[in-house]
Parts: sequence; structure tokens; C-alpha cells
Amino acid sequence: MSLDFLRVGSLYLREQEKRLDAKYYAKALRVRWNLERSGWPLKPLGDIAFFRYIGRFKRHYVPRSRSAVPLVGAREIFFWPIKPKKFLHPESVWSELFPSYADILISCSGSIGNSLIAGNSLREVAISQHVIRVRAKEQARQGYLYAFFRSGYGLNFMQGVQYGAVIKEIDPQVLNHMPIPILPAQIQESTHSKMLRALVLRERGACLLKKAERLMYELLGIPEPDSIQPSYLPNPPGTRVRAFAVKRGELEGRLDGSYHLPEVESLLRSLRVGKYPITRLEELAAYIHIPPRFKRHYLDANRGVPFVRPSDLATVRILEQRYIAKWTPELDQALLRPSEVLISRSGSIGDITLVTQAWKGWAGSDDLARIAAKKRIAYPGYLYAFLTSPYGQVQLKREIYGGVIDHLEIEHLAKLNIPRAPVEVQYKVAELVLKAFELRDHANEIEEETVKELEAWIKWGPSGSGQGNR
Repeated sequence: MSLDFLRVGSLYLREQEKRLDAKYYAKALRVRWNLERSGWPLKPLGDIAFFRYIGRFKRHYVPRSRSAVPLVGAREIFFWPIKPKKFLHPESVWSELFPSYADILISCSGSIGNSLIAGNSLREVAISQHVIRVRAKEQARQGYLYAFFRSGYGLNFMQGVQYGAVIKEIDPQVLNHMPIPILPAQIQESTHSKMLRALVLRERGACLLKKAERLMYELLGIPEPDSIQPSYLPNPPGTRVRAFAVKRGELEGRLDGSYHLPEVESLLRSLRVGKYPITRLEELAAYIHIPPRFKRHYLDANRGVPFVRPSDLATVRILEQRYIAKWTPELDQALLRPSEVLISRSGSIGDITLVTQAWKGWAGSDDLARIAAKKRIAYPGYLYAFLTSPYGQVQLKREIYGGVIDHLEIEHLAKLNIPRAPVEVQYKVAELVLKAFELRDHANEIEEETVKELEAWIKWGPSGSGQGNR
């Protein structure tokens, strides 16, 4: 076991921060010391940026409709593409709830310090009070601030100044004193341009995914899910409880009402009247695999393999990277393979992603089911597009079992209904999906390289020592 020791003068306890939590000194104060030693001039964040912090507000939730305003929280802003699950009445929102283009969004409750630069996809989406908006003043560049927040300096400072006994928090008051190194204008401008380039690529990828979904409906000859109205029994006068009937021969051994919801049956009925016959997912899959449960030994990057958890599937990038030991006995079975479709099968059900070359050699949790498309029969991009659509999602959710923690097993995934479209039809959808993931990976690569470059500039200081190596 390795311990981190740091000697702190009593002056900080008596006259300055008056913090008794060790993490503040191990993270936030150490960041400040390292920045001061770098030699770059420093300015408080409050001098070069504006903050917008909404605070708690009353939410008037309504069902999804054309007029309803989508609402996302501190984790959902990282979903790619954005798929809001909650909606507000249009008369209960105001302009401050919506981010502007290129606003920096920082999670300020729960998981602290994760940041994202907002694109056009969030312009008409309301953001909850668990997100702080940051906007650079004229003397700073937005992309440069975003890169600093994503660096080890910015993230460690924010996690060091967090407070709260149960739920951790930060607010503009503590961020106001965050030290920001002022690097030369050309470095700030270059960093800014690269981060905005990554934003454009990420947004284009999200648009391609939505285009692929719409194209799939058109090619398969099935209606848009929002246009399908489930049939419930008429409500008795004075009641609002929705009721429906199920024939005894249709129970299939399931007595849980969610399995027989009319929404499921109406979507399945629409699938059956499409252009192509319906088959089971197992007929289009080379394999559906769930690795055995194994003990996880988390180590550093040098001794571990990058590890993917269910919470990582829906987000544009992995927010909290972890590594499991290279000597894990079950590692071979846990490794991810390019072109596999991953589905979260425990806890939060139905998050899906496509394994690309960026994740080659990484390991995945046993809570992730792996599906490989059968060659010359199916494309992984087509399977991804269908399973992420409402047609796939309602089938995944109806198969859930478990009294406390939701679960899915291989047999539940194997019997999912999916149109067996010709490979040339599937290819048109799969091509868009693959291009979208390539754009996402390229955007993440640009961001990671830019952050590393900024960290190197800060480390070497104004003297420029080691610049020839960059």
C-alpha cells in the first residue's frame, strides 16, 4: 500500500483556508503550489470568466411532446447523442436554463469536476441546477479554459475544494479563486481552436447517428416511434389510472405488468408490418457473450488495462477512467473486441455502444453483454442502430427481471425481435453509424492530445525547457 504524504504549515489551518480535510491539501493546495512554481503568471478564474449557477428551481414535469422542453442533469449532458428522459412544461422554463454555444459546463454535485463544452445539440435543452456554466471574458479564450478544466490541474483543484458530508458539492464561490495560468496568446488561441474543432466533430457524429436512425425507419418501412399510439382501456369517469388487458395465452410465464405494456405490443405490431421479416437477434449474431463475474483489482495505468463499466457506454467519453490488473485470471474473457455491440445488462439496463479501435485491448465489466454480428448476415452498425432505437429499447426493458437490481441474461437478448433486412440495406445504416463513431473517437483524440500539450506547457514554464520535444 502506498501513502501520499504532504507537509502543510499551520498558517493554512489558522489564518487561510481553515480546512481540516486532507484531500483539500493533497489536491487543491498542491495544484496551487505547482502552478506557482511553474513560473507562469496566475489569475483567479473569477477575474477572467463569468459564472452562471441556476440554483434549485421548481420543475413542472410533463409527458414527452413537441412542445415539452427536454431537461438533462449533470451526467446526461455527456450522453452522446443527447437523449433526454425528462421534460418540462414550456411555461415553467426561462432563458437562463439553456446553455449558449461553447459554454463550459461543469458538474458541481455528486461527481465533481467533469466538464464539457456545449454544442448546438444543447441549445434547446434545459440544464439542471447540478451544472455550473462558465463563459470566458474578453481576455481569455473559451477553449483554453475548457482544456485547463479537463487537465489534471483543473480536475484535481475542483475535486480538492469540494465540500459536503454525503453529497459532494462545489459552487462559483470556491471556483472564483481557482488559479488559472496565463500562457502566451498564441498558445491560448491554438488550444482554443483545437477544442472547438473537436466540438464540431463530436456534433457531426451525433447528427449522423440521428440520421442513421431516421434512415433505418425509412428503409425498413416502419413508422417513427413517436407517431405510434398505444391502446389502453377507456378510463372510468373521474380516474386517471391507465389500464389494459392481456390474454392468458399471451402471458408467456410473466406476471409483471411492465412486460405486457401496450407500448411494447404496439411497437412490435408495427415491426411485423414492415418491409422485411422479423427474426430473433440470435439469428443475426455470431455470438452473445457475458463474461463470468470476477474480482477487480484496480491499479494505475502502468500496471492495469483500461476498464469499461456500464456507466461508460452512453457518454461521449469515459469520465472516470479505471484500470484493472493485467494479471486478472479472467482478463481474456473480459477483453473487448472491435465491432462488438455492448449492452449494459445489470443495474441501468439498455445503454449501448459500439466497440471501436480506440477501445481495442480494453477490458469490460461482467455487467456488459457482448454481441458480434454474423458475417455476411448482419452489420454491427445496423444492430447498434436498431437496439438504441425505441423499437429495441422497449424490448430490452420488458425482459428485465430482479426484485432489487435489474438484470438481463443471454436468453433474454437472444429472443429480441429485429427485422432481417438485406445486407445492402443494413449497410446504408451501418455506414453512417461507423462514420459517427469515427468522428467521436477523432474528437476525443484531439481533446486528449490538446490537454496533454497544455499540461506540458504549464509544467515546463515560461523558460521553454523541453519545448523542442513537443
